[in-house]
Amino acid sequence: MINVNMNTFTKWFLLNAVVLTGVFFAETKGAISMIVKNDLSHISILIMALYVIVSAFVGRLCYLSDKMSKEDTPESRLKKKKEEEYLTKRADLGWFAAEHFFSLGLLGTIVGLVFATQGSLDSSLPTSEIVGGLKEGLNTAFYTTVCGIIFSLPLQIQLMILKFKLESKEE
Repeated sequence: MINVNMNTFTKWFLLNAVVLTGVFFAETKGAISMIVKNDLSHISILIMALYVIVSAFVGRLCYLSDKMSKEDTPESRLKKKKEEEYLTKRADLGWFAAEHFFSLGLLGTIVGLVFATQGSLDSSLPTSEIVGGLKEGLNTAFYTTVCGIIFSLPLQIQLMILKFKLESKEE
């Protein structure tokens, strides 16, 4: 059995490489462009932008966690405890963002349903216009929900990687 000890930043980096590869392949199939084009609320764009920002923030925390004091003296243990507290408090911002990606997705669902039912349910309109209006609103509802879920999960995995590092007792 091979024992590979990767540092926290390397794990974060590899996870983001996988996510970016997935985003690249999704865009080659036109999925990202379709989401951006069909989301009338633009909440999916907000979720994607926040993912990039918060993910970079978590990457910085992972980098700093690898630079924590490794000495085993009373002074260094106190310093390490303060560093862990600092990183844990900052990681809470990441958890807040990851949890609220779901909330933003649900907000987009509500906005999409409002768009779907806004003016398209008038009985005097032709059926094709009613269906077109419903389709636009439901696209918004669907795409924002999917973005909220898809971008929340890798962010939570990044934060778990950091959490495991901060909770580990051995170096």
